[in-house]
Amino acid sequence: MQGRTRPWMAGIGLVLALGGCAPSGKVSAPDVRLPAAYERTTPPAVDVAATPQTWWTLFADAQLDQLEGEALAKAPDARTALARLRQAYAIRSSALDAYNPQGGLAAQASDAHNRTTYSGINLSGLSSGTGGTAGLAGLSNLFLPANETKTYQGSFNVSWELDLFGRRKAARRTANADILAARFEFEASRLSLEANVATSLFQARALAVQLDDARETARIAASLADVGRRKAERGLASSSDAARLAADADTARADAVRIEALFNAARRTLLVLIGRGAAPVESLAIEARLAPPPVLPSSAPSDLLRRRPDVREAEEKLRSAIGTLTLDRLALLPTLTLNPSTAGQRTEANYVSKTSIWTLAAGATEPVLDRPRLISAVRAQKARAEEAATLFEQSILNAYRDAENGLNQLDADRARLALLTDAEARSRFAFDANDRAYRDGLIDLTTLLDAERSWRASRSGLTALQAGALNDAVSTIKALGGGWSGAPTKLRE
Repeated sequence: MQGRTRPWMAGIGLVLALGGCAPSGKVSAPDVRLPAAYERTTPPAVDVAATPQTWWTLFADAQLDQLEGEALAKAPDARTALARLRQAYAIRSSALDAYNPQGGLAAQASDAHNRTTYSGINLSGLSSGTGGTAGLAGLSNLFLPANETKTYQGSFNVSWELDLFGRRKAARRTANADILAARFEFEASRLSLEANVATSLFQARALAVQLDDARETARIAASLADVGRRKAERGLASSSDAARLAADADTARADAVRIEALFNAARRTLLVLIGRGAAPVESLAIEARLAPPPVLPSSAPSDLLRRRPDVREAEEKLRSAIGTLTLDRLALLPTLTLNPSTAGQRTEANYVSKTSIWTLAAGATEPVLDRPRLISAVRAQKARAEEAATLFEQSILNAYRDAENGLNQLDADRARLALLTDAEARSRFAFDANDRAYRDGLIDLTTLLDAERSWRASRSGLTALQAGALNDAVSTIKALGGGWSGAPTKLRE
């Protein structure tokens, strides 16, 4: 017995020794250190509250609340992201099922008919029931072919890998990292959709304000053109001034038509985002108003590692790459399998026979000739894991940059809003005064038009800044990770 087991044990020892000669699987750890606080040009606001999951409620805007709810429920982008997440869960289950016992049932039935004709053979002795040949009568059932033979066969074969080296555990960790990366990608896509809805609404409102301003400009220009025409008719102004005012009126009306087209296009874009792409643009009422940006809760840079979905996704992709590297290194080790099986057969002819067999086999394989290819795969995967570590580190730095720049830009927006609001009010006051003076004949047309251009420039700049500040607030909230908690349900190791 010992002479039989020694070669087998020697073979197992050989494959174990060969499998142990695998390249290193150590991957450089990424640098995740961040400053304790953001560098801001103004002191941070008081931490009024944690950002809610429905972060858009910080804007206190009922229409925005409604549109966000519609988008998350019906938007194609949201449904596509959910379908991808479900696909990732299915792929994870498939990857883990490969390490479960494999096998299946097999069954077969046959019915054979035989017709044999004999000549020149005397079988009477076999068929007689008297004398010494009586015992031979039954032998005809054994030696003569049956007219009909029925055979029934069934088998059950199983192959089960003995996980002595932790392949299943490594596969589960890799699959869990993949599914978490898909979950974070899903959260990032939802956050992008929510941000796009908000910025599209604010852009449409900015165009609505500009359209109102353009129509007001056209009305004022038409009124001035009428004044200029009457003055020219009475000899109080030149005909060239009247023509200039009439041209300005036509230009103002054309500009209003241009902005109206942009406004309708913005509404169509918003309808598509929320899943109502075929609805009439008039079904989406947009108010011509722009509120000041909300005060955002303060946060620390370290929160980005937990709250930013793209950072968490990069982290899980690194875990997945390291897990795949572990699996590639384990592929160099032997594979030990159990192969139990059972089979049965029943034959019905001139007689009935039953046969049953069961076996229990074990085997070990070592990819000796495949080692160069497998070692190359390990080295390539290690390079991919190093790349994933670098990308994770880069995602952290990008997140910190986006958050700090966003907070500083929002601080600058608030300071500029205060200044431009005062400038717009003063330039409007100056234009109204010059408008009255021109109608009374106290100033010339050039002075009036200069005052109007100054006011329009201030008004246009203020509107653009108001919309920009709202969009900057949305971008900053997105850069900070939105309102997501950053802690999805942990999967089983």
